[in-house]
Amino acid sequence: MILVTGANDLLRVVTTAAGAIAVHASWVDNSAGTITPGRTNTASITTATTTTVVAAPGANVFRAVKFLSIRNTHAATVNDITVLHTDGTNPEDVWEGFLAPNESVMFVDGEGWNRFTSGGVKQDAAGAGSPDVQTFAVGGTWTKPTSFTPKIVVVELTGPGGGGGGGASLATAVVAKGGGGGGGGCWLRATFAASDLPATVAVGLGTGGAGGTVGVGGAAGLSGGGGTDATFGTFLTAFGGGGGRLGAISALATGGGGGGGVGGAGQVGTTSGGAGGLPTAATNGTGGQGVTGSAAVATTANGEAGGGGGAGTAATPVAGSLGGSSIRAGGGGGAGACHSVTPSTVQGGAGGRSNSYAAGGGGAAGTDGWFEIGECCWRSFRQGIECFFLGIRRDVFEGLGAGLLIEVIKYGRHML
Repeated sequence: MILVTGANDLLRVVTTAAGAIAVHASWVDNSAGTITPGRTNTASITTATTTTVVAAPGANVFRAVKFLSIRNTHAATVNDITVLHTDGTNPEDVWEGFLAPNESVMFVDGEGWNRFTSGGVKQDAAGAGSPDVQTFAVGGTWTKPTSFTPKIVVVELTGPGGGGGGGASLATAVVAKGGGGGGGGCWLRATFAASDLPATVAVGLGTGGAGGTVGVGGAAGLSGGGGTDATFGTFLTAFGGGGGRLGAISALATGGGGGGGVGGAGQVGTTSGGAGGLPTAATNGTGGQGVTGSAAVATTANGEAGGGGGAGTAATPVAGSLGGSSIRAGGGGGAGACHSVTPSTVQGGAGGRSNSYAAGGGGAAGTDGWFEIGECCWRSFRQGIECFFLGIRRDVFEGLGAGLLIEVIKYGRHML
């Protein structure tokens, strides 16, 4: 059986092509010993989308799915089908495969999954040949297999993320902002008839956006660059995420970069979040929507197949601004740490991650630049980097060596 329990579990079908997919599900609910059968016939799925086919049964109810039938009723289109179980946070694929016209797949409690031909004959999976899988860590050339006659080619691409904005320098400024996080690149899967593709296709993976240059001598930083697109020849393009806005030396908001969408790249952050790539989502996206970056602490810059939005910082910075995550695409970067007018440091936020629809969870935020040394405070302004030295015993300070002592005195000022 497949269990769908509580208020958050769902069973979903993901289709990758416009066509016609018919779905039937039958189940038995158990609520404190009361057994209730149920079933649903989902309306024909005619677009590339994610569709809930078994809903959450509600609190304290256990729904046991006994039978699930998925049939491609389209006359010509091959569809790549994924059956997805989610608990509201963690989506997991429970079956994935291609259905040619009039083919079907069925789950039967006690038997598992079986595929059927267009004539209703069970297919023998053991008789199928191994697929040809070509994976690229750098750009290269895809070559059509010649050891067998391929029928279908499936391509998956993920666009590169945008670079984070460069942080500001505090040599003369009162406020220094960290840069905004870059947006994540989008994820695409496309299915082609092998006969429609040439013998070779160029594969370009693009590059992640360059990080913005840090400000020097009290200056603001520079905004990060956008990720360049990943391509499968001219047949498929996965758009990159936008760069994060520069770290300012004034009380201006710092916008995170927008996540890449299936129809366009994410935009660079400004004093508001960079727009997500088309089709754009202002907050949590679905399908291939690129998600707009944030310009404050937010938890709603997450995507499904579009890139997560980069995190930004409000005019008055608040710690822990997290990058948006994405179920299938790249997560957005977290916001950089800031120095406020208080004065105090304001911690940055973690980046988003893949395979999640909750902000954060990726790379952790870096720590600030406070170090404990002596009962007085020196400030070093070398290359725009500020370090604070407070509070360790003098013998510890002396044990750190003459190199540090000379550096502090040469570039700093003594404050009693």
